Amino acid sequence: MNAIGLVLACLVGGLLWAQPDLFYNQGALVYVQANALVYVQGGMQINDNGSNDGVLENLGTITLVNTSGGWRGNFTIGSGAEVNSRPNSLIQLQGDYHNNDGSHRSTGTHNANGNTLTGGTLEFNASDGVQTFRVTMTGTDPQRWTLNNVVINNTSPIADRHVQIANNTDRDMWINGTLTFTSGRIHTHGASLSNGQPAEVRILNSAANAVVRAPWPPNSTGNFDALLTGNDDRYVYGYLRRNVATGSNYAFPVGGVPTGASARGIQGIDVQPGANHYLRVWFDPTVVAPFPQPPYCRPGDPGASRQYNPLNNGRWQLTPYASVDGTTPSGPSGPSSVTMYNRVVSNAPITGNCPNAGANTGLPGGADPVWTNYPTNLCFVGYNQTSLVPPNNCEGSSSGWTVTRTGFGTYNANGTYFYATVITHNAPLPSDEIRLAAAPAGSAIALTWEVTAEREYVLGYELHRSTDGVNFSRIAQVDKQGRLTYHHRDIYVQPQTRYFYRVEQHDIMGNVRYSNTVEAILPAASESFSVQLHPQPVANEGALLVSVPKDGVLGFEIYDAAGKLVLKNEYSLTAGSHRIELTPVLTRLAFGNYNAVVTFAGEARTIRLIKVEHTN
Repeated sequence: MNAIGLVLACLVGGLLWAQPDLFYNQGALVYVQANALVYVQGGMQINDNGSNDGVLENLGTITLVNTSGGWRGNFTIGSGAEVNSRPNSLIQLQGDYHNNDGSHRSTGTHNANGNTLTGGTLEFNASDGVQTFRVTMTGTDPQRWTLNNVVINNTSPIADRHVQIANNTDRDMWINGTLTFTSGRIHTHGASLSNGQPAEVRILNSAANAVVRAPWPPNSTGNFDALLTGNDDRYVYGYLRRNVATGSNYAFPVGGVPTGASARGIQGIDVQPGANHYLRVWFDPTVVAPFPQPPYCRPGDPGASRQYNPLNNGRWQLTPYASVDGTTPSGPSGPSSVTMYNRVVSNAPITGNCPNAGANTGLPGGADPVWTNYPTNLCFVGYNQTSLVPPNNCEGSSSGWTVTRTGFGTYNANGTYFYATVITHNAPLPSDEIRLAAAPAGSAIALTWEVTAEREYVLGYELHRSTDGVNFSRIAQVDKQGRLTYHHRDIYVQPQTRYFYRVEQHDIMGNVRYSNTVEAILPAASESFSVQLHPQPVANEGALLVSVPKDGVLGFEIYDAAGKLVLKNEYSLTAGSHRIELTPVLTRLAFGNYNAVVTFAGEARTIRLIKVEHTN
């Protein structure tokens, strides 16, 4: 034993002795003063001796290091022994931490981040292998076995650079202060407590900075399919439970398989809770199968008309509990927001950026705008597994590295606590460059689509029709003609049947861009007129598509959600189909929901009008 500073050993019916590889306290009192250093080339064991406690009072620094003789720098607390880690004290160990029904506590307290914390810092700093954490405890007083600050500074070769929670331990790692990852990991994966529950790291401190991992968020590179050096380190491989409070954002540095061919490394997540509770997070590398849903930015589109492909890095499980040791999910209000940091993915563009929209298409013309208020360049979206939850369906990201979603409501809104990120790159969202309208025209349905100035790489258009909004088939092909407006009459239609239409734009590189989806119904012969609003929702530009059987006056009234008349107009029409521009009317409307009542020859039609803000 080498000691620098002052070590006071009071032998009270016990024994304190040392050899080159072990500091052994059998029923004595060891008092390490503030600023003193105890340096042991081996381990330290504190034991009780009959009726006399082995007591360690640490106000300074104790450093335990491995030696060539085979002794590891373990720290062991025997049954009945007592260790008091005082504020600002430090115990560094290159070996294992075993509390064998002893007591690791402190009667001294200090305040941090509004929380009363006890004890000092325990640092795991091995350089030659895995370290084990085990607590065997019959007592129920958490102060006896709850640590204060824990630092993970294991610099061993990457495969062994971790602290492993021991299987069948009675108490896993409870931390009342802070957990700091300097180097290395904590593995709870594969370990179960003696009561059969999975081992965890549990943070009692509700401060947002109670868990520290730098950098945060984890680094990203330009290559989505490779594990970045550094992202294989500094996280929990398994379960991390945190005391979370409303109004703060909590980082959960968790990850998947740390090494080998299937390595995933850190796949961190931020959670902003909607209520005070304990939240347990772990990362599961299970890949979810693709599933169909309506376009996440077109909740009004009927049917499951898009395929969503979950990223194959895996998924996160977010489970809320009422207490630090609860085993039944408590079901509080769901997260206000969830931000997922995807770091190793191979079924998405290697750059992590949306491939079919935005500035990274690689196509001439640059960035893709939006269609009314629907973003077309947000192909990554977070979801609570198996569903894209309204009302925030339009919230996505143009980059898969960082994906934020809000408004989940409850943690298990869809019967599961799993969250993941999906990509819609096989079915890009509606483009501002193609706007489709459909309206009855005699015994046919007239289709009109407007395009921006056509690029040289555009080949032409395919017009598709459906009767259920899900299964579309091609009904026409139109080559590029250098126009801004294209027309087609669908004559193979039946009265009183709902038809859905969309346009696909094809280019020389094999890319496909979609128009919005529209619908139209050919009226029965007895109906005097038909009317449709285009587009829906509308911004400041829109039109009524009207078909009337004779000359007459068309009445147009708009009522707000309270039923108050807002605007009124009349239009003199001749028999046939008409497009009535509504821009002068729409510019006078505030954003919101309205009902439009259209009358002709004593008959009335009511249509929904949704006014939204146009964004570019």
